[in-house]
Amino acid sequence: MTAERPSSPAPGSIRELLEMAVPLIISSGSLSLMYVCDRMFLTWHSQAELAAALPAGITYWTFLSVFYGTCTYLNSFVGQYEGAGRPERVAAAVWQGVWLALGAGLLLMALVPVAGPMFLAVGHKPEVAELEAAYFQISCLGSPANLLATVLSCFYSGRGRTRVIMWVNVAGSLLNILLDYLLIFGVGGFPELGIRGAAIGTVLAQFAMSLMYVGMIVTSPRREPTNSARPAAGSATCSAG
Repeated sequence: MTAERPSSPAPGSIRELLEMAVPLIISSGSLSLMYVCDRMFLTWHSQAELAAALPAGITYWTFLSVFYGTCTYLNSFVGQYEGAGRPERVAAAVWQGVWLALGAGLLLMALVPVAGPMFLAVGHKPEVAELEAAYFQISCLGSPANLLATVLSCFYSGRGRTRVIMWVNVAGSLLNILLDYLLIFGVGGFPELGIRGAAIGTVLAQFAMSLMYVGMIVTSPRREPTNSARPAAGSATCSAG
C-alpha cells in the first residue's frame, strides 16, 4: 500500500514555499510585461515616443515607489493578524491601506501641472519633453488605481492566496496589451493616441485590476456577521475571502 499524497504541503516545506512563490513570480513578470508592451508598440509607432516613454516611466516610478513600498507593508499586517485569528484587525488594516493608497494617489496627481516644466528643466528637447510630460501626467492620474490594486493584493498575499494575485495580474496584463494595440495605433475605430494611448491603456488595466479585487472581496462567500463593505468607526470589522 502506498501512502496518499497530502492535499496540502507541510508547513515550512519546499513545496509550500514554491506554491506561495511561483504565482508571485508570475505576477511580477506580468506587471513588467505591461511596460514592455508599451515600449514594444511604441517602437513600431514612433522613435520619438519610444525615447520619451523610458525617462517618463522611470520618473513616474521614482515618485511612486515611496508610496508603493509603504503600501506593500500591509502584507505583513494581514499575515500577522490572519495567523493570530483576528479577522477584524485584518479588515481594519486593509481599510487603512485603502485610505493610504487613495491619499497617496491624490498627492501624485498633484504633480500633473509641473510635468512639462520638470522635463524641460533637465534639458530635454521640447518635442520630447512634451511627450514625456504626457506619459507622466496620465500615469500620475492613474496612481490611485495602481496603489489600490497593490493594497488589495496584499489582502490575498498576506493570507497565502497568491494564485488570486497571479490571475488578476495576468488578466490585467492581457487587457493592457489589447488596449495598447487599440489606442496606440488607432485600431477598430479607436483614436490613434501614440504614447498617450500607451499610458491610458496601462492606467485602464490597473483600474480593471482594482475592480477585480474589489469584486472578489465584496462577493466572497466567506463573510463575518458584520459588513466589510463599510468601515466601522475606528476600524472595519469583517474578513472576506
